Amino acid sequence: MKTTSSRVVRGALGSVLLMASSIVSAADWQFTGLLREEVAAPIDNQVNPQNQQGNVFNGVAVRNTGLGPLIAPGLSPTTLTRPGSISKHNTWNMFATRVELSADGKMGDDWAAHLKLRGFTDQVGHIDNAFENINLFQEPFRGGGNGTPLEVARKDWILDLPAAYVDYNHGPLWVRVGNQQIAWGEAIFFRVLDVPNGLDYRRHSILDVAAEEYSDKRVPAPGVRSSYRVTNDWTVEGFAQRFNPSILADPNSPYNTIPSQFTVEQREGYDEVKNDWNFGARLQGKIGDVGLQFMATQRHNPDGVFRWTDSHAGVLSGTPFEAGTGQGVYSAAEWFRYSGFARLDGVGGLAAALNEHPPTSPVIGGTALAVLRGCGASLSPQISFPTPASASCVLDSFFDPVVGLGNLVGHIAREYPSENVYGFGANYIFEGAPDSLLDQLIARFELSYTPDKKFSNPTLSRTYIKSDETAFALIFEKNYKFSSSFPATYIVTQWLHKTSSDLFGRSLRGMGGPDTAGSPSGLSHFDAAALAIQQPSPTLEWRGDLTVLTDFRGGWLIQPGAKWHPSKSLQVDVYANVILNEGANDNFGENLISAREVFARFTYYF
Repeated sequence: MKTTSSRVVRGALGSVLLMASSIVSAADWQFTGLLREEVAAPIDNQVNPQNQQGNVFNGVAVRNTGLGPLIAPGLSPTTLTRPGSISKHNTWNMFATRVELSADGKMGDDWAAHLKLRGFTDQVGHIDNAFENINLFQEPFRGGGNGTPLEVARKDWILDLPAAYVDYNHGPLWVRVGNQQIAWGEAIFFRVLDVPNGLDYRRHSILDVAAEEYSDKRVPAPGVRSSYRVTNDWTVEGFAQRFNPSILADPNSPYNTIPSQFTVEQREGYDEVKNDWNFGARLQGKIGDVGLQFMATQRHNPDGVFRWTDSHAGVLSGTPFEAGTGQGVYSAAEWFRYSGFARLDGVGGLAAALNEHPPTSPVIGGTALAVLRGCGASLSPQISFPTPASASCVLDSFFDPVVGLGNLVGHIAREYPSENVYGFGANYIFEGAPDSLLDQLIARFELSYTPDKKFSNPTLSRTYIKSDETAFALIFEKNYKFSSSFPATYIVTQWLHKTSSDLFGRSLRGMGGPDTAGSPSGLSHFDAAALAIQQPSPTLEWRGDLTVLTDFRGGWLIQPGAKWHPSKSLQVDVYANVILNEGANDNFGENLISAREVFARFTYYF
């Protein structure tokens, strides 16, 4: 995004906020809030395999396929073993307290203000030694470890202002200025048009009540949003908002999704774009009975892309590897298993690391060349591996604690490429016989197109994959009364199709990797379906929920639950996340498998 545009927007935003501050002081305020306990506990013995304490190779001896046993027989081990002492089982995934205070001010007929203070502390590290001293919330983007501009974060708590804005509404014009979330699109799970903001995965990942549609997850940022009603049927809307990336769960935390054998360098990539702004426009209206919307955004991808980067670590400086931490990969078997798990190319990833990041040390460089020759790797025109076995030999030679360097941590950089996203949506309400399934059935269609979208290369090469991405969702909504004794049942069915990435935005070229030495086969497309059902009780004191998500490749998320609302000020929610994984490194379930859990929320509103 151009710096000149950013300066203009920042100047305008500052002027409006100064003007609004005097208006806010004269507001008529109303205050509300909540106090909530949020807990989650696993329903089986599955631990997060992405974490050190849950690594599937902890205490497992695997054959050393490197050169060590040949050149140092009796000294070099014939097997390589990750220490079993690292393993820990957890009994809790979350043990949190949330406090929210909201203030709404009315300042005459045209002006209003909204402030929301959110405090969240997760004490899981104090009651479960599997997460003792683990950082849950601090991020490297800015000073103090804060994930967003209006946030204070420490290892086990966050205090932030997710909303702090003023509204101006006069006739056909509406303007909102300040820290805010922008929610576009109406699909559950599927973010087809919901592109303005990234997501914050630190608080229970994406595993809250599905019907809440990421309302607590979108990353807020300072910005200006405005709409103008051109006619009774058509409205034009636009926004300018400072870029803020999606916030990942931290290493070794309960809902971490990146193998902790990686160190993710995020600060440098963020510093390059931290003063940039995202822009978007949307046109909404209807032609006859068909509702339509058209949108375009110019943004930095908040999820980011990843590549190998220099570790700057001692003798391995220049390479993306770091030795001697005890937190790295211990064997080729572990390397390839976790490559498939992370949807990476284990063979190509090794080649990219060696070709693009040669060591600065001549001794290390010469030793690496000798190992490559001894294992049968090809050195011309660049390093490659004619067989997976040759790559395995090189890896185990590096990991050998006698002739090699021992366990190695991989360093990867996260960057945020710019992209343009174009979208279209339509909705139509069917009319049928009274009380029939078609009567008042709402059909929605959402489509987005991103030309030349950049994806992380499964090899983690600095040459990113560039591909046009098309995503669309078909949605049906219906309130249907099955019994005169109960309120209507709310039912939603959805289908998602994507051409270049999966549910989490990962390139399809990395799907289907083997658990052993080899490269992924890839997928040509990604499809998923979702079903959501909500049934209130006759008194509305209870509501039963069921949400199901599947990707047709063995990945399932089944979320049954119930809400109990005995009074205006009290509410209890109890849900389960039942996650199934029956595929071969090609579905979403595998990366969430440790989140099979029951979670409950006990809320007091005031």
